[in-house]
Amino acid sequence: MPRSFAAITIHLFGISAFIAGTLTTISPAITASNLSLPAIPGTLESVQANGLAAIAMGIYYNIAGYQENRTFMIATVPMRLLTTMVFLKSAAQAGDVDGGGWMTAGLWEGLGALATAIALWADSKAKTKNRKSSP
Repeated sequence: MPRSFAAITIHLFGISAFIAGTLTTISPAITASNLSLPAIPGTLESVQANGLAAIAMGIYYNIAGYQENRTFMIATVPMRLLTTMVFLKSAAQAGDVDGGGWMTAGLWEGLGALATAIALWADSKAKTKNRKSSP
């Protein structure tokens, strides 16, 4: 059971990455279509490979959450914010302003990163408060 708010956010993100990766690996054509990717040779294989990477990422995130690995949690925040910028740029280039695939992925990454950052801050404040109140 997670002992911190940050671990909970990491677990939730890891579970969602695992599920998204599994669905993408099973049916890469649906993901490719949602992302408006061209139906050219190699597209589905690349999408499927990214699905496998998302499965692995989901596993790693859940291990880090279980271990309460704060260094990992902190490191995810800037990386996920960078990923958000790349996805939102892709959404803009694809004309994906109605909440389609790239926009959804960008918001998922960004909101997850912000939730983790806020949780890390809250956990830090709670830990400091507990230290001050200890005899």
